[in-house]
Amino acid sequence: MDTPVSISVTNTEPPIYLTSREQQVLLWCAYGKTSWEIGQILSCKESTVNFHIGNILRKFAVPTRIAAVIKAVRYGMLDTH
Repeated sequence: MDTPVSISVTNTEPPIYLTSREQQVLLWCAYGKTSWEIGQILSCKESTVNFHIGNILRKFAVPTRIAAVIKAVRYGMLDTH
């Protein structure tokens, strides 16, 4: 997960780029972790995790982290193996 991942949802929309940290946060969201738990795992503050989640939600144009996870899985951006 060192390189940014991008997808293009449709031919008319620009691709979505996630940083490696955003990918990590999104992965832990997929595992059902809270922002506090993700902060403990990634050795950062809960507010930093929430900052990354805000960026993810904006980039995916979705209202919740669950919707972001679903969209990422749908477009093959999230490998939970």
